[in-house]
Amino acid sequence: MTTSSLSWLPTPTALNAGPEPAPDGEELTEEEHAGLQAAAAAGERAAAWVRELARRQPVEAHGRVLELTADAIEQTCTREIIPGNDNDLAAELRYRLDGGVLLGATNLETVPELTGGERIALAAVAALALAMPGTALTSYERELPHLAQVMDEAVAAGRAAQPSR
Repeated sequence: MTTSSLSWLPTPTALNAGPEPAPDGEELTEEEHAGLQAAAAAGERAAAWVRELARRQPVEAHGRVLELTADAIEQTCTREIIPGNDNDLAAELRYRLDGGVLLGATNLETVPELTGGERIALAAVAALALAMPGTALTSYERELPHLAQVMDEAVAAGRAAQPSR
């Protein structure tokens, strides 16, 4: 695995305790545990960024939609990745992470106030969050760190696209 320029970022404390047993009772390998840690940490960082976008919204309803999206990102990058499980996401989670997040709250004539770069980054982060649980059926110890790195890069691009104040 290549070293990310974001490797200095903290990992979530809940995953630092050591390998957890897999559903079949076997302990996770170091590589598997590291993959889960990478996904959770990237999900937490991405969710924090989406919450920043939410706080910036002048229309409260759009901010609430982005808050729900941040929650869904965190959940799909942590609790929804279950090694050996089919990881079929609940419809509500899929709905919170689909392209509709770019439209914000329904029944409004406005959309969330985001720059073009932020919209693209938000769409990428949501798509990556949707993809992470599906890796548990294949080589998640290899795939999750890669998806986490790309998620971090999308967040960095979104932060760089933030409007100047």
